[in-house]
Amino acid sequence: MVIPAAFWDWYVDTLIGARFASHPMNSQFQDARVMIENTGHPVNQGRPKTWVMNVEWYSFKSNPRGTGATIIATLDEGSYKPGEPLTTGDHPIAWTRCIGKGRMSYSAIGHRPEAYADGHHLRLLENAMRWAGDRREACRAQ
Repeated sequence: MVIPAAFWDWYVDTLIGARFASHPMNSQFQDARVMIENTGHPVNQGRPKTWVMNVEWYSFKSNPRGTGATIIATLDEGSYKPGEPLTTGDHPIAWTRCIGKGRMSYSAIGHRPEAYADGHHLRLLENAMRWAGDRREACRAQ
């Protein structure tokens, strides 16, 4: 599978900060535990420390931590079966970053309509949009 945005290196490497590797194929959609990492970040306000969702869980070729991302949530790889070589040991699934004077929030959650009925996921998206659009102060890693 080729993701069109992958042709634009700046988008994938700088803005997102990680390249898609693959997702499990057997079974493609699985329950997994999402764990909040940075409880003080505004994107995580009003959210539980863990919850379970059933989606297509992405794995990435590199860890966005290495590109300066602030990790918002990770996956508990012991709660589902990513399979080899998708097991990474440290599995960020949502993160933010400052790009110049702007803000970026990324989540790899939400490949099926049901994901948008999950209150925890909706709160993540609402908080992320609020944080990304906040111009009251300069963006800084949190």
